[in-house]
Amino acid sequence: MNSRPPFPSSPPSQPSPYRYLGRGGGERPVRLQIIIALVAGLIVVAVPLYLWRRPKPESIPSADAATADAGAYAWDAGALADAGAAADEGVTLSPFTTIKCENPGPGTTPPERCDHVTFFEDALARAIRDNVPCAPSGKTSITVSYVLEMDFRRKRTNLYAGKSTTVSRAKTKELIRCVKRAMPTPDWGTIPHQYVKYKINVMATYPANESF
Repeated sequence: MNSRPPFPSSPPSQPSPYRYLGRGGGERPVRLQIIIALVAGLIVVAVPLYLWRRPKPESIPSADAATADAGAYAWDAGALADAGAAADEGVTLSPFTTIKCENPGPGTTPPERCDHVTFFEDALARAIRDNVPCAPSGKTSITVSYVLEMDFRRKRTNLYAGKSTTVSRAKTKELIRCVKRAMPTPDWGTIPHQYVKYKINVMATYPANESF
């Protein structure tokens, strides 16, 4: 019975393959140490750079400064309120009503369908408030019914005291004259409107004069 020849031994010039089995395990910790060193280096460089370039927080105003600002604002608001009360002192105005509006041709427009010409309404209200000293005074309050007619075709207005006025027209002549002079000159071509003619009304109530 023939026996197999023994395995030939590796030549001395070639290292045994079993010698490389442990090399891979030795290189892995080295690579991990290199990565950790790189990350640590980035952190060391980035943190001081961030601390140096980060924006500085603005100083928070003190409670005293905030209180002072609030007091100044309250004073301004109070001054404006006092100024508004002084402008309206001595007269109370009703909402404006439109008596009629019309265009050439047949047919009539119900007053509730008329548009409001705010330019003349605002101008008349301001003129009334600015001319309270021209109003007649007495022991009791008085009411003056202001009627303003506007004609956009002829570019003219007409202001007079209506029938609801509680004093005679003779006593309102100077008041009507003062209010007319205070009305601004209209730029007819720039005032929004839908109709050619308007008639509007506002009631002004003046308080009694305590000196009587």
